[in-house]
Amino acid sequence: MDGTALKRAFADTSLPLSQRLGAGKTLLRQEDGEAFVASRYRSADRGTVRALLDSLRRDDVVRAARLAAALLVVAPGEEKLDFQALLVSLGRPAVPPLVETVERDQDWQTVLQAMGALGKLKAPEGVDVMAARLTHPNTWVRMGAAHALGEVGAARVVPALIRALEDTADTVVSAALVGLGRSGDARAVTPCSAHLAHANPRVRAAAASALGRLGRKESVPLLKHMRDDPDSGVRYKAEQALRAIEGER
Repeated sequence: MDGTALKRAFADTSLPLSQRLGAGKTLLRQEDGEAFVASRYRSADRGTVRALLDSLRRDDVVRAARLAAALLVVAPGEEKLDFQALLVSLGRPAVPPLVETVERDQDWQTVLQAMGALGKLKAPEGVDVMAARLTHPNTWVRMGAAHALGEVGAARVVPALIRALEDTADTVVSAALVGLGRSGDARAVTPCSAHLAHANPRVRAAAASALGRLGRKESVPLLKHMRDDPDSGVRYKAEQALRAIEGER
């Protein structure tokens, strides 16, 4: 069958499901197959698309990942969370289509969920495209990029997260501090320490937590000074950080 016939067969609800799924699997080997199948999901033929995806998960994980990424793009609202979870469950085969989605898609919710999946998969291949999203006009995207980079945790994320500390949104700065703490990289100590004097107590608390995770003894005097912070949350995080560092000495 050519592409047109395959599309017709997959969309024909009068055909047996097994025949439609066979057409769908063949169709997905063609250039525009994923887009067509994803469009059927949007047009309320969701049961067949889900059945095709389930079958691919057993037989062809690479194509299952590519289809799941296409469905992440078209799914409305909270349904994107379902496809994010599915992509994470597929593991490494999901990384290439997720990287493509972060790089190319314009919908901020889609990009946010794709970055979240890359973070959970700890995929270093996603570092560059996620770092590029740290300059996105949407604050949620920048914050999501910082969180996801922190979850990846490789040394490569540190320069990007240090740059993110200059963001105008305190939520992004806090996310970058959390990521720098997770990195365990000594390069993060000085920029994290500088944010102990930030005007926002949530940022100061995130900086204290980051220093605790980094575990460097040179941070102890600074953290002891934070015991006098006017905010109880900052004082609590500083005490936690001190215990984490001094417990390792």
